[in-house]
Amino acid sequence: MTSSYVTCRVLSGRGVQCTAEAVDPNAELKICTRHLAEAIRLVEEARERGRRLRKAS
Repeated sequence: MTSSYVTCRVLSGRGVQCTAEAVDPNAELKICTRHLAEAIRLVEEARERGRRLRKAS
């Protein structure tokens, strides 16, 4: 029996789709663990920039 899985929907700069398995195949946003971690890192950096800007004002 073969099992199928849903792949990550992230594309590289050259248009190549990531082939890793999606963290949650039923979610609206289908991304793998690596790309999820990158998204979390980017959100945290943006929040930190916002905190610094508010503090500087």
